[in-house]
Amino acid sequence: MMLTRAILKQRLDSVVESSVNRVGVDVNAASKYILTYVSGIGPQIAENIVAYRKTNGDFTARKELNKVPKLGTKAFEQSAGFLRIANGENPLDNSAVHPELYSLVKKMAKDAKCSLNELIGNEALVGDLDIKNYITKEVGELTLNDLIKELVKPSRDPRKIARVFEFDKRLRSIADVEQGMEIVGIVNNVTNFGAFVDIGIKESGLIHISNLVDSYVSNPADIVSVHQHVQAKVISIDVDRKRIGLKLI
Repeated sequence: MMLTRAILKQRLDSVVESSVNRVGVDVNAASKYILTYVSGIGPQIAENIVAYRKTNGDFTARKELNKVPKLGTKAFEQSAGFLRIANGENPLDNSAVHPELYSLVKKMAKDAKCSLNELIGNEALVGDLDIKNYITKEVGELTLNDLIKELVKPSRDPRKIARVFEFDKRLRSIADVEQGMEIVGIVNNVTNFGAFVDIGIKESGLIHISNLVDSYVSNPADIVSVHQHVQAKVISIDVDRKRIGLKLI
């Protein structure tokens, strides 16, 4: 089923919004485009944030967002926890802790007989706190558990570390390819007779269907897919015909 442009945009918007609201954004570095995906921030407010930043310099505290035109109380309540300020006046401004809970965290620090900076990120100090002492009508145990997790690992990024891919630096042209070499590549096409692999030069290598695995293969797509990172061995090379034969390893 072909997806229309509108559906594709809707799905992209959903993914970006989810990511932004899980990870948070640096309010002093985020573009107008990214800011529009923060909960409570529409295009006009996003534009006003960028304009305020250009006129007044970087934000130094979350409370300063209240000075942004059209960013009212409701928008602040919805967005503040997702807008981060690094090296600001309050260390909690660079965390997912909402300003409504700042006074509670300060009380925790006082009970632990330490400063906010000493409490944040200190698993031992935070672990010694008894959350039952901080339960109120407004703040329940679930909220406190989330708060404790954030204090232990402030500004944690839930995304997995991306694996960096690099082509073989020995290869700059087909003349550098030698039989017997073991190289890495990215599958850029899968056909009924094998898979073509980008190995970082103009010519792609071909892994014939018979060289994908040692057993019988009826469909190469059962073994590899487009964009897959693979490791292969050069089994043949024809410089004149610009053909490189590979075997998946």
